[in-house]
Amino acid sequence: MTYEFKVSELAEEFGVHRNTIRNWITNGSLKAELGPGRRYIMKWEDYQALCEKFGRKPRFNPNQDYDPAVLQKMTAKATPPPLALDNNQKTLYEDPSWADVCLTCGTCASACPISGVDGLDPRKIVRMAFLGLEDELVSSDWPWKCTMCAKCEEACPMDVQIVQLMRRIRSRRERDKVPGPIHKGVVTCLERGNNLGIPKEDFLFLLEDLGEELAEEACPGFKTPVDEYGARLLVTVNSKEPFAEPDDMKWWWKIFYAAGESWTIASDNWEGVNWGLFSGDDEAMKTIVGRIVDNMRRLKCSALLLPE
Repeated sequence: MTYEFKVSELAEEFGVHRNTIRNWITNGSLKAELGPGRRYIMKWEDYQALCEKFGRKPRFNPNQDYDPAVLQKMTAKATPPPLALDNNQKTLYEDPSWADVCLTCGTCASACPISGVDGLDPRKIVRMAFLGLEDELVSSDWPWKCTMCAKCEEACPMDVQIVQLMRRIRSRRERDKVPGPIHKGVVTCLERGNNLGIPKEDFLFLLEDLGEELAEEACPGFKTPVDEYGARLLVTVNSKEPFAEPDDMKWWWKIFYAAGESWTIASDNWEGVNWGLFSGDDEAMKTIVGRIVDNMRRLKCSALLLPE
């Protein structure tokens, strides 16, 4: 037998904050799995053990002969149907309950580091998506001011997936109307293997030069490993570092040297910042990820380090 619950319901039942329940689930002290309708499911014996720990009685006796329909009503609340406010086709949110459960409490807005900039408010974006105002959202600059930090979503008491909504809005924008630097970076990465279009020869020369400097400064015998077959760790690079701050890479390398780590950098498609993700371009994102996976397979690496 299982016990189905919402985070807010279980928090109220045991007199703790909902974030406490989330933390228990995250660290494994509460064994529960995500179920339908943003609810969680746990084994009855785990629920019973939780009740004993808090000195509470279970909400019902599983040994009592309940009618299944009655039992379902006691352990779960039906997900309310989405409000039919208009006939607009809505495609920005996956689960209609996102907007249905949004309390417009402002917790997301208070957590957002740019809330209020040019009128941006996560609550407005959620409501506009629910009301079918998708064209207005897609043409708005709000989604591109968002840093995708997910603080709004972490703070949301109702688990509305705001970040995924932001990405969907971005994905609806015509690619040639995506903010210039981001769009150019995606195109350049697809064409040349990194966001800034650094030539392969220049990149390899820089890696060699930096390796020689590091060997003289602090790491005797050091040589930058490039395309080392069988290295444990594949290290990707943020292209802004070789372009503008190359010495920053040495800090990683010093740690690897001191730890005796087995690592390497690929000579092609070494970019570690996937602007396809940030721009909402899923096809580009998959292509860039696929190249990294190909490098791992080609070099037989078992672990990956991303700089972001």
